[in-house]
Amino acid sequence: MPRITLVATVLAAVVAHGAHAAPPNVTYVVTRTDDPVPDGCRPTDCSLREAVTESGRYPTHDVVQLGTGTYILKSTLSVRNSMTITGVGAGSTRITTTAALYPALQIDEATPMWFGLRDLSLNASGGYELRGLANSCITLDGVDLPNVAAKVWIEDAYGCGTTIRATHVAGSVVVDGAIDVIVEDSTFGKLSIAQDHAGNPTPYTTSLERVAVDGATYASSSLRIDSLGDVELADVTVRDTRYGFVIAGDSPGVVVDRLTYTGNSEPVEISGDAAVLLRDSTFARNVALDGAAQPGALWVHGAGAIVGVDRSTFERNRGTADAGGAALVESGAALVITQSTFSGNTFSTAIAASGPRGGAVGYRGSPAQTILRLIGTTVVAPEVFATGINGSAIGGYGSAAQAQLRIYNSIVQGSCASGLVLDHAEGNVGTGDDRCHFDAAMNIVHATKAALALGTLGDHGGPTLTYLPAAGSIAIDAGTDYGCLSMPVDQRGYARRSGSACDAGAVEAGSAAP
Repeated sequence: MPRITLVATVLAAVVAHGAHAAPPNVTYVVTRTDDPVPDGCRPTDCSLREAVTESGRYPTHDVVQLGTGTYILKSTLSVRNSMTITGVGAGSTRITTTAALYPALQIDEATPMWFGLRDLSLNASGGYELRGLANSCITLDGVDLPNVAAKVWIEDAYGCGTTIRATHVAGSVVVDGAIDVIVEDSTFGKLSIAQDHAGNPTPYTTSLERVAVDGATYASSSLRIDSLGDVELADVTVRDTRYGFVIAGDSPGVVVDRLTYTGNSEPVEISGDAAVLLRDSTFARNVALDGAAQPGALWVHGAGAIVGVDRSTFERNRGTADAGGAALVESGAALVITQSTFSGNTFSTAIAASGPRGGAVGYRGSPAQTILRLIGTTVVAPEVFATGINGSAIGGYGSAAQAQLRIYNSIVQGSCASGLVLDHAEGNVGTGDDRCHFDAAMNIVHATKAALALGTLGDHGGPTLTYLPAAGSIAIDAGTDYGCLSMPVDQRGYARRSGSACDAGAVEAGSAAP
């Protein structure tokens, strides 16, 4: 008889009747670490495989309890009923294989089932750590997959959800088809979530909170979310990845709060019919690969894509496209940037010689009309940039019918590209030769850097870096009410307005801390 944990009355009833009825929610305690040919799970002689095999005889959700030690698997372990395999900590309980397995653990029951791994580490020696087939609802909690070749594949779980908490995966996790996906306090080399099962009437969501995707040691590193449902991300870091962060699909609402996007080789790419809001985020030192023809930090394309960027900073990003060193919108998409700062963004030397437009923000027109808005934003071009760039700050391609650009209550310290299509501008401050074509009746033009007195990019309050205009700056009270109506706070979260009018740019000078 397997070692089980039961209340005394239930145990007595099972023994008395000699029945094979399924015991409710039992615990199998594993007492050996090797992997012999299964011959039953006895109280003093039970391996991991024997415990899982014995549990599979019953349709209950059981617990397989591991202690301190390294538990060996010689071949794939198939799980055919609901269960949780739990250890005493990822540093103390380890499951490993004698050779690369594809996979080490496979959950393959055809009917809906729930499977969990808790407080242990798993290493398939270069194979797949875990594969969950149709209808498997999987939870990883306190799990470490330390092998950079680690792979977790969860597929076609249309009737279930996936939950990952306090877990580290040096390799990749792919979730394909789960209804609800929750990821918290976890790190990955690659994380891909696809919820593309059209026609399923069940509403579903994706939630990531306090999650990092770190490509420092994983060659194909990336974060990808392809969803038809709502998506919420908070305190997510994507750093040093090869393939960046992709938001695709037709999600009616994607909200990303406090994204830190640094050192990546591709931009955040948003396409499809997604509606996306990026808030309180930092895009810094992202460098597109030469020949990739991409902006450094943010790429919005597709006639159905609508993206808002609010209270965010783009710093020292470098692009390789013909427009938009940091951010590019094209193909009929809409990009609205509010209360944000661009500093030191440019193009690679290789592409600069061809005359790319808009070192910070760029656009490409389309028959569906590409839309670009800047409201309450500060754009500061680098002091020195590669020869050939046409417009160190803003620029693009397309006629008025193909592209609509409007700028309100913003600072442009730098130049705009020749042929700029400007539909409307008011409450702005522009420096230099005014190639942005601001109307002097509604904007301040030909301002000097000294008159702007922006100082240096730094921590002036709030979650992101900003420029703080000094007392007497020409940007103070330069904005219009039209550009201020929808902005009760500045980029830092400080109240607008503090004077007779809103200030131009992302920061309201003189405003008190919230």
